Amino acid sequence: MAEANFTLDPAMVQSLINQAVHDNVLSSIEKMSMDPVWLQKVENMINQAMVQETISRIGSIDINSIIAERIDEALKNFRKGFVGINDQSSQIQFTIMDDTTVVENVLTTKDLNVVESATINNLAVLGSINTDNEAWNTLANNISEKTLTTLNETWREQLVQELSKQISANGIDFSDVKVDSKPLISGNTLGDSILESSLQSVGTLHNLTVDGNTILNQTVYVNLKRVGVNTVSPEAALSVWDEEVSINIGKYKNKQAFIGTGRDQGLSLGVNRIPQIDISADGLTTIKKLRVGIHTISHAPDVPGWSGTRGDIVFNSNPKDNRVFAWVCVGGFAWQVLKSAE
Repeated sequence: MAEANFTLDPAMVQSLINQAVHDNVLSSIEKMSMDPVWLQKVENMINQAMVQETISRIGSIDINSIIAERIDEALKNFRKGFVGINDQSSQIQFTIMDDTTVVENVLTTKDLNVVESATINNLAVLGSINTDNEAWNTLANNISEKTLTTLNETWREQLVQELSKQISANGIDFSDVKVDSKPLISGNTLGDSILESSLQSVGTLHNLTVDGNTILNQTVYVNLKRVGVNTVSPEAALSVWDEEVSINIGKYKNKQAFIGTGRDQGLSLGVNRIPQIDISADGLTTIKKLRVGIHTISHAPDVPGWSGTRGDIVFNSNPKDNRVFAWVCVGGFAWQVLKSAE
């Protein structure tokens, strides 16, 4: 039998080997993938490798520079609305609360602008201060007022004494003194710029014009064409009060004057402090002595024993049955009886 000769193709052989390996590997992997123990081992190995790789990579990274970079970026975003803040402090220097802003431990500052409110424990200013603002003016005025109030009484007394000595020695030239650009005294006349004073004593006044209420020694009150004596509420042109009694003098009605009381009070008219005419509160008038024209009219209980004027009448103050009711003087001591008709 003849021997057969054949030649293997290397490429074909390699393909068959690869196919066999591939089939075996895939079959083995498929079998292993179904084994939970093998899967757990693979997972543990992968995790361990990842941890080691992560640690290795982290160890090679500059964490501090990354953190600082992120913080700087965050601060830049925060400071977009607060241009000009440069925080270089190592401790708290600025505290913001709901109702107060506090600058902590301030020793020196070149420029500190605070809006609304600031509380500063200590303040030292090494440079200049802006004086062209309302706050500075308020501070300056407050300091000035407090400085003035601290001037002691001794200083003021010394100043007054020195001024008094100068006035005593040299006097005062009031002609050079002006009030509201007007002379205080012009000749012997007080300047018209002096509108008010507290004079308590003056000499003889030749003319006095008062426009407004006038009160003299808490007794006489003058206001709007009415004068009150012991009253600030005159009831007529002239009202005089003496304790509880009121006397009024003024107009009664058209073309008629009135003199009398303004209350439920009687009125007496007399001389030498003796009433001669009495008018009671109900209008009854009593006249002690009366003369009409040249004739007197009076009363007596008997024939008058005095000399009278012809025509004087004396009424009988004690009439009797003789019907004598009066006597009329017929000259001197002569009196004629007047009787009533039967």
